[in-house]
Amino acid sequence: MKVLTKLPLIGIVLMAAMAVWIQPAAANTQERTVIHVDDTAVDRGTCDFRITFHYIGPFTVTDFYDNSGFLYKSFFVVGPGGPFRVTATAKGTTLTQQNSSFETTITYNPDGSINTITDTGPYNKFTVPGGGVVLLDAGRSVFDSDFDVVFEAGPHQAAHGDFDAFCAAFG
Repeated sequence: MKVLTKLPLIGIVLMAAMAVWIQPAAANTQERTVIHVDDTAVDRGTCDFRITFHYIGPFTVTDFYDNSGFLYKSFFVVGPGGPFRVTATAKGTTLTQQNSSFETTITYNPDGSINTITDTGPYNKFTVPGGGVVLLDAGRSVFDSDFDVVFEAGPHQAAHGDFDAFCAAFG
C-alpha cells in the first residue's frame, strides 16, 4: 500500500525535474510601442522659402523577432488611438494634413542593416480649402537599402520632386 501511494509522488517529482532540464521552445515574439509625437522641423529645400512642419499625434511601432531573437521586421502605423496631423506653415499660410493614415514596414538583413522600406497609404496629402489637393503621395512604394525605388503604385508627387502646386499654395 505504501509503494502505491509513493508512485504518483515519484512520477510528479520526475516530471518536475524533466521540466526544469528541458529548454522551453523559443517562439517568435512581437514588441509593440505607442509613441506620441509633438515635433517641429524646418525645411529649407522643398520650396524657395522656409517651411515649418509640425507633426503631432500617436503612432505604433511593432517589432518582430524570430526564434533566435533577431529583429527581422518593424511595422509603423500612424494614428491608432487618435488622429495624426501634420501642418506646413510658410509666408503666413498653414496647410494641414488631417488624420494621416499610413503604414511603413522595414525589413532587415541578417547583419541588422535595412533590406527594404515599404510605405503604404496616403502619407502626404495636403489640401487648400476650395483649391483641392496640392501634394499627394499615396499607394505603395518599396525602397531598397539605398532608398532607390524598387516598386511603386499610385501618385507620388513628393517622391518625384513635384512640389510646384504645394509651394504655390503658400502664396
